[in-house]
Amino acid sequence: MKIERFEKIGKDKYRLYLDNGEVIDTYDEVILKNDLLFKKEISPSFYQRILLESKLGEQYHAALKYISVRIRSTKEIKDYLKRKNVAEEDIEQIVQKLTLNHALDDDYFCECFIKDKLRFTTMGEYRIVNELKKHEIDNQIIEKYMELMNESVMREKIKKIIEKQMKSNRKLDCQKLRNKLYHQLLGLGYSSSLIVEVLNQSF
Repeated sequence: MKIERFEKIGKDKYRLYLDNGEVIDTYDEVILKNDLLFKKEISPSFYQRILLESKLGEQYHAALKYISVRIRSTKEIKDYLKRKNVAEEDIEQIVQKLTLNHALDDDYFCECFIKDKLRFTTMGEYRIVNELKKHEIDNQIIEKYMELMNESVMREKIKKIIEKQMKSNRKLDCQKLRNKLYHQLLGLGYSSSLIVEVLNQSF
């Protein structure tokens, strides 16, 4: 079997034309790794190897594209590849490669996740930590960024929620509003003692 020519069909992607009329879509790393620019003649076993590595390359680039939409956790990538029916051993290989290439980093994901939730949601610290645990982020990594959710930050978030609710619930009895806010804030994942402290300052 012989490679007759190469054709670039996208970024890092090539098409190989074989003398038997077959076409293989592959990636530059597969070509470089196997010296395909110089090895025009390929054996049946070498052909199978190219097919396997090309498939793995396709799965890797699909994961990379998935990450490009937004930052992903390792668990998200594993779940995504499982949904695409990628073999377990291939998933581990792809995750390892993504990590080595700094495309996947649970430490960075954790930091960005917390900052995003603090800035754009009403979530409290317990709810945020619970969400991170669903992503299977290591406790040591979470602990590293807990300072981002310090008492001062949480107090300000609680104050803003209380102020907003007080403006939109002017007709509600103070005690009823206070109880409503307490349960709402508790459900959002804030510390019970901090909720009571800020409520006492507001009512």
